Amino acid sequence: MKHCFLIYCCLFACIAMAESPRLSVVFEHNPPFQTIDAENKGHGPIIDFAELLVASAKSNSEFEAEFNGKPWARIMEVDAYQPNTLILSISKTPQREPHFTWLTQVYTGQQYIWKVKGRDDPENQPLQVAVERNAHKMMSIKHHFGEENVLKSLNSAQALHALLRGRVDRFVGTVFAVSGKLKSLGHNMNELQRLAKFDDSGFASQGLSFALTLDSDEHIEAALRKALKDPKVEQARAKLQQQFEASERQLMAGY
Repeated sequence: MKHCFLIYCCLFACIAMAESPRLSVVFEHNPPFQTIDAENKGHGPIIDFAELLVASAKSNSEFEAEFNGKPWARIMEVDAYQPNTLILSISKTPQREPHFTWLTQVYTGQQYIWKVKGRDDPENQPLQVAVERNAHKMMSIKHHFGEENVLKSLNSAQALHALLRGRVDRFVGTVFAVSGKLKSLGHNMNELQRLAKFDDSGFASQGLSFALTLDSDEHIEAALRKALKDPKVEQARAKLQQQFEASERQLMAGY
């Protein structure tokens, strides 16, 4: 009888685990916010905060969670349409707003146009620009530079690398983001020249946010929202934003 009871308990536990919803946390390689190593593991301040948030949420609700680094195009073309998916560091725009449940903002910054310092622009030719596929600023960049002059890359670090190598003439990004990407590529800010502010009217980002896909499990959403009110999580988010803002101010003052 005791043996049967143990078997019943094990079966019940397995059924409960099988019925637990699973949250997929997806993110791209996007230094300085988060990076993906050779083993596809995420690192960086955004990952650290997301892990804290998810751990707090799991203490409020029964669900499994898995972190997966992926190309941004894959995230926006596939994962963005799968329920129970939390997307890290996604720019909130008027076009995207109805298609996700927006949980919290982690960064906002002014976009600028950049070129390699001391490099002459091509004569009698249109300027070429690199940008990652499915970027929130893709439409405004096409409008500004012309669609035929846009080189699409796998991620924003590759787009900046294309500028450094001379494959394109311009890059668009915030001071803080450009600084982090340059560092990840083994370069520094002294190699680039910041030009004008980039006008992305109509497609302007309201900042990088955490967004949950539509039709996600209501218990997961409620757990994440409750976790965001956890004092430890609130303090971590505030500290994260303050660090980003302080770093950007320092860069702006010295560049």
